[in-house]
Amino acid sequence: MKKYNPFILMILWFSISACASTTVIKGGGDSSRTTQNSGDSNTTQSPSKKNEKTHEEDLSIYRPKFKLANQIDTQTSGSQPVKASKPTISDSPLHVNKKLDAILDTIAMRNKSVKFTNGFRIQIYVGNDRKSADDAKIYTYQKYPEIFPYLSYQQPIYKVKIGDFLNRMDAERYYSDIKDLYPSAMILPDRVEIKKGIMVK
Repeated sequence: MKKYNPFILMILWFSISACASTTVIKGGGDSSRTTQNSGDSNTTQSPSKKNEKTHEEDLSIYRPKFKLANQIDTQTSGSQPVKASKPTISDSPLHVNKKLDAILDTIAMRNKSVKFTNGFRIQIYVGNDRKSADDAKIYTYQKYPEIFPYLSYQQPIYKVKIGDFLNRMDAERYYSDIKDLYPSAMILPDRVEIKKGIMVK
């Protein structure tokens, strides 16, 4: 059997042990990297986990609470039902003070007695010829039967005015037709009869 030098065997043993230790360190380094990678993945996943926690919060305390129909029936069955009060409408007139009634009656009586008011009339003729004044009246009766002519005389002048117009707009309507035949016609303010003014179309 061949004998080996113990010094060579010792060097060989050290070299083998050194190789084994380097493999262990390399493996350990990889494991540390894997742990670091896993740590990074944990750090990247941590916000999503936080979000999941916030979404998993119990929000039922903020929800409005309603009673179920069965609970309402049981509560109302135990207590007496409350009827809604409807507003009562009476056919009788409202109470009015007697003094106010008397005042309103006097105002109504005065309004009935009022026959004239401020209005407008159209003066179609002014002159000292009686026949021309009468012709103007006849023209009014024939052309405008709904309005009334008024003949007045102040020596030596005759004046013929027509109509009882409560507002100037009605007088303007007739004036536009009359001024073609009577160019000197004009609208004048005057006291007019209310009933006749209402009949003007």
